Amino acid sequence: MYQNLNKKQACVFYAVREWCLKRICGLNPDQFFFYINGGAGTGKSHLIKCIYSEASKILCKLPRRAEEADISNPTVLLTAFTGTAAFNISGSTLHSLLKLPRSLKPPFQGLGNNLDEVRSELLNAEIIIIDEVSMVSKPLFAYVDARLKQIKGSQRPFGGMSVIAVGDFFQLPPVRQSKPLCVYDPCEIDLWREHFQMITLTEIMRQKDDVAFAEMLNRIRVKEKSEELSEPDRALLSQAVTEPELCPTDVLHIFATNKQVDSHNSAMLALLHSHITKIDADDYKKDPQTGRMARQDKPFKGNRNELPDTLNVAEGVRVMLTRNIDVSQGLVNGSFSTLVRVISSEQNGVAHVTMLGLKMDDETAGRNYRNRAPGGPDNLVYIDRAEENMKQKGVNAQTVSYQTGLCLYDS
Repeated sequence: MYQNLNKKQACVFYAVREWCLKRICGLNPDQFFFYINGGAGTGKSHLIKCIYSEASKILCKLPRRAEEADISNPTVLLTAFTGTAAFNISGSTLHSLLKLPRSLKPPFQGLGNNLDEVRSELLNAEIIIIDEVSMVSKPLFAYVDARLKQIKGSQRPFGGMSVIAVGDFFQLPPVRQSKPLCVYDPCEIDLWREHFQMITLTEIMRQKDDVAFAEMLNRIRVKEKSEELSEPDRALLSQAVTEPELCPTDVLHIFATNKQVDSHNSAMLALLHSHITKIDADDYKKDPQTGRMARQDKPFKGNRNELPDTLNVAEGVRVMLTRNIDVSQGLVNGSFSTLVRVISSEQNGVAHVTMLGLKMDDETAGRNYRNRAPGGPDNLVYIDRAEENMKQKGVNAQTVSYQTGLCLYDS
């Protein structure tokens, strides 16, 4: 695995390796803060795996006090912002690992009664690797810093842990229009500018058999919207373009707006499937007089970030999970699958969908969620309705929605 590293990758790998060796020799080297940058296909994920493997192997030799530390707990933490990226590197999301709240508004919320448990789990940790760092906002990064200080009982940056941030700021930015870490803002804590050393990977590693196309994509990656494409790049791109009428109906389509996506998905569903199942959300609202949650006759109309009020599906359609169900099992937001079976039960004379059976594209995903439906083993992954609090304009009472966390993904 290590033999395939190029010069720049090897430079980072051996710097981390040397730090780990000094650490187990009792030399107490200073913390390091690396930002590994690079376009698509430059080997960022492969470098993460190499560093994680080698650093874990070395740091497990650190002397531990048996009464305080479980030697099976990790010395290197693998994390990412989204469940998909976390699963791809066999890691955890930042929120789940550090028990971060959904709202990052000050003041800082400590772990409370969970502190001892989390501290025990992360007692051995020396290095934290954060993938997809372009999606990490300044408030989230400050929260990670504060949480690690609390867990480690140290006021040094990130609780004294070394940090490897990996990603590409030309890719997805933080959600809700937050500023990425690389943008300086004098009004916010700037842990990024103060601490991190950037290493840029430039050599194409993943697409070695089509370097010309990969290099073109990386040129486009750094262009301004107003810049014209060069004639060679335009010609190369045109070779990959197909007229819409020649495009097969069962391939992924990309549109500019959510409205176009919904329109295409609805049209394909009606065209290709005759038996369509409508799944209404089970929405509940707290009665201000009794304090009980009362089921609503019709689902509330939520925003696009919430679970859908109504979902039309059919057996055989392609779907994508829109919520993290179980990151450790690979059932994460963005996972693709085919809907094979719809399980319903009768409630008040009306069929009510309770579970959906999925054939996951990733055959390793969801092993603990298989064969849960009546009728014998079928090797499908079964998911239930998710529970989610809703935010309604002009409504102060608590509202809760129970709905399947997925969407169609013909587009």
